[in-house]
Amino acid sequence: MGLPTAGFTQPEALNSLWLQAFHLGVYQQQNPEFQFLFCPRGRMFTPMNREVILCNAMDAGANYLFMVDDDMVFRQDLFEQLYRHNVDIVAPLAFTRNPPYLPVLYQGDTIWDPIEKKEAFRFECIRNYPRNKLVEVDAVGFGAVLINLDIVKRMNPPYFMTSSGTGEDIQFCLAAKKAGARVFSDTSTILGHMGSPLIIDEKTSESYNDPEMTEKIYGPYKKYRSLEICHQTIVPNTDAKEILLAK
Repeated sequence: MGLPTAGFTQPEALNSLWLQAFHLGVYQQQNPEFQFLFCPRGRMFTPMNREVILCNAMDAGANYLFMVDDDMVFRQDLFEQLYRHNVDIVAPLAFTRNPPYLPVLYQGDTIWDPIEKKEAFRFECIRNYPRNKLVEVDAVGFGAVLINLDIVKRMNPPYFMTSSGTGEDIQFCLAAKKAGARVFSDTSTILGHMGSPLIIDEKTSESYNDPEMTEKIYGPYKKYRSLEICHQTIVPNTDAKEILLAK
């Protein structure tokens, strides 16, 4: 589990991270086939944070990298919710920190950049994302993400460090897709993005982006097929049950 941080973690996000660490410890005891290693990295450029975390995971021989930013509020069984999809790259649904609080899942295509004289990715936010589905997309934001590291073995470093104006998370998704990966968003699992003073979630986004109007303008999402999701909340059978359900 990687934690890229600038060193200014807010209490609400820190509470989620503490409970997550406790939950994964209990989960590991009940499921010995799992072993969780924690790798917080901070006080450096975010793409470099992610690069170091990923390289540490590869050096440790890990099968997956589960990465959560330090400005997110989330449910404690987030890992299980993402892991059970058994896909290359999957992220929960998150939204931009600032209005109009758009969802950070993207579709797009490759174009030729006449200035840089190389291929570039032209992308757009998927405003009409299917609710409560496993949605295949071209890229996702990495507020939280689960990456199957088998796909990274087919990629060339650097994985996140880039001079492109595209965000390092989108850049990683594009490189992974070129290596044969498929990228998904679980829109039934919502992250709360720490704003000031708001926590940005789906309800906050919809207050700025009317769902009915969005549907009229954009119609249904059609680029990839959406899959039905049936989540079952996993709660360890311990005295900490009430703590884990508190959020």
